[in-house]
Amino acid sequence: MNKYLLSLGLAFSTVSAMADQSAGPASPVAKPAKAFPHISLRSDDGQSTLDIGGALRMNYRDEDWDTTENNGRFLFDTFRLDVQATHKDFFSDVGYWFQDDGKHSIDRGFVGYKFSDTSSLQLGAPFKPFGLEPYPQFGWSYHIPFFLGYGVSAGAGAKYVYKDADWHIQAGYFPRMLPSDLRYSPEVGRFSDLNDNAIPAIHSRQDNEKRDQVNLRVARNFAGDGWKTEIGASLAAARLHNATTDDDGDYWAGGLHAVINSGNWSVTTQGIRYEFDPKNPAGVSDDAILMGGNGLTPAYLIASESTVASFNVAYDVPTPNMGMLKKLRFYNDYSRMFKDKSGWDDSQMYTAGVQFIAMPIMGWLDFTWGRNANPYGGAESGSGFTSTTSSRSDEWIFRTNLNIGYYF
Repeated sequence: MNKYLLSLGLAFSTVSAMADQSAGPASPVAKPAKAFPHISLRSDDGQSTLDIGGALRMNYRDEDWDTTENNGRFLFDTFRLDVQATHKDFFSDVGYWFQDDGKHSIDRGFVGYKFSDTSSLQLGAPFKPFGLEPYPQFGWSYHIPFFLGYGVSAGAGAKYVYKDADWHIQAGYFPRMLPSDLRYSPEVGRFSDLNDNAIPAIHSRQDNEKRDQVNLRVARNFAGDGWKTEIGASLAAARLHNATTDDDGDYWAGGLHAVINSGNWSVTTQGIRYEFDPKNPAGVSDDAILMGGNGLTPAYLIASESTVASFNVAYDVPTPNMGMLKKLRFYNDYSRMFKDKSGWDDSQMYTAGVQFIAMPIMGWLDFTWGRNANPYGGAESGSGFTSTTSSRSDEWIFRTNLNIGYYF
C-alpha cells in the first residue's frame, strides 16, 4: 500500500553537470543523496526533471481463523515504481505496482499543467478527490472506507486543483473508472470483469458500473500556536449503468472530514453517506452492489445504502539516540459501517499498531480486529460488508500483520 513518499540515498546529476567536476562554484550543486537506486535527473537550467523511485516490501501475516493459508508466512508484498517528471509548467506522476500472486496495478498515472503557483490541471488517471487523503487510516491495514472506494482511488478523467495557504479545492470528472485488472483501490465492477475472483453463484448477475462521475472536495486550513487543522467536505455523483438492462441508475456520496495536528498528536476523522440506486434486471436485489479490484482481494458485495464513520489517533515518539530509527508512531484506527437494510448488522474494524521510521527502511506492525468485515475471516466471510449470513457473522476476527519496506 502506497504509504509516504519518503526516501534518502543516492542521487544522479545530469550528464552535463558531471562532465566538468573542476568547474568550481559555478557548477550546479547536487541534490541531497537519496536511497539507492533512486534516479534523479535535472537539466542545467532546472526547468526539466526526472525522478524514479519506489519501494520493495515484504509482509508477514498471522490470521486467526482455521481456513487461512497465511499463518506465520513472511512473503513478498510489492515492488512499486514511482516516476515523476517536470518540464517547465508541465508535470507527470505515475505509480505502478508489481504485487504478490503475479498481480499488478496503477494507483495513479497522469500528466498535468500548472496555470500558476496555486492552480493546476491533471489528465489521465488522477486520484478522485474525496474525504481523507490519501489514506483513510494511519496503519498499514486498510479500513472500511478504502474497501468502499474512498481511499487512493483513481479514475480515468481530469482533475482541477487549487491550493494556497488556506484553501485546497479539487474538482474532477471521470467518464469511466479504471479497468478492474489495473485498479489498485476497489471500485464498483461488473461480474464479467471480475469473474476470476468473484463467486458465480452469488455475483454472476451483478452488472453495474459507474460512468460520468463528478467529484468535488473543498478543505480549509487553520493554524495556531503549535497546532494546525484541516476541515473539509466532499461530494460525488455518477450514473450507475447496468449492462444487462442498458438502463442507468444513480450513485451519490457526501462526506465531512477533519485532520488535526497538535504537537506529537494527530487525529483524523470522517463521516460518509453514500447511496446506490441500481436499475437491475428482475430477480436481482437492489440491496447490494459488487465491488472489486485486480484480484488481490476477492470481489465482494457492499450494502447499497450506508453511513460510514472513522476515527483515527496517532502519537509520534522521536528516537534521536537509536541510530537509523528516527521515530515511532503509535496509532489506533477505528471504522464502522451502519447499513440501512433492516437486519443487516454493522461492519466494524479496529487496528492498534506502531510504525517504525528508519529511512530508507519503514515498517508497520498492525493488530487488527474485524467484525462483519470482508478481509477478515476468509472465504466464509465473503459477504462481510452486506448481510453477513456467513458462519462467522457477528464474530470479531483477529489478524496480526508486519509489513517492512525499503524506500528509494
